[in-house]
Amino acid sequence: MKTKDLMEVPPAVVPEDTTIDEAASVMWEGNIGSVIVVDGAGVMVGILTERDVLFSVTKSLTGKGVPVSSIMSKTSLKASPNENIVTAVDRMTKANVRHLPVVSKEGIPLGMISMRDAMSISEPLLKFVLHSTRKKRPAEEPKDPGEEPEDSN
Repeated sequence: MKTKDLMEVPPAVVPEDTTIDEAASVMWEGNIGSVIVVDGAGVMVGILTERDVLFSVTKSLTGKGVPVSSIMSKTSLKASPNENIVTAVDRMTKANVRHLPVVSKEGIPLGMISMRDAMSISEPLLKFVLHSTRKKRPAEEPKDPGEEPEDSN
């Protein structure tokens, strides 16, 4: 399975001069945990996460017109659309992140992979594994009431 098969499209994208408040509103309204930040040419320059927004609140940066570019995570973590999903999820796990932008060769955002998306594909597999490893009791065969017990000799 490729990242393009699982990524959420279109990705939530904001320009780098978007205020923290505006970006937080986009995240709240879309019920999403991050937005991709792009420059004037539409190329990814970073990602703004819930954690970044919480940081801005603790530093009293909200309500002051502060742009997302001042607090966003400037990350090189991203995936290509034809990348194996296992590789992408492994990268997310090792980097301890919950969102991974999927971008074109030119850096244009195409989608977003979240750990929630990754878990959605692993749930059926996990259920199958758990079900197949569960010890099953052999079904007892009904006995004929007139049948004599077998002799053990």
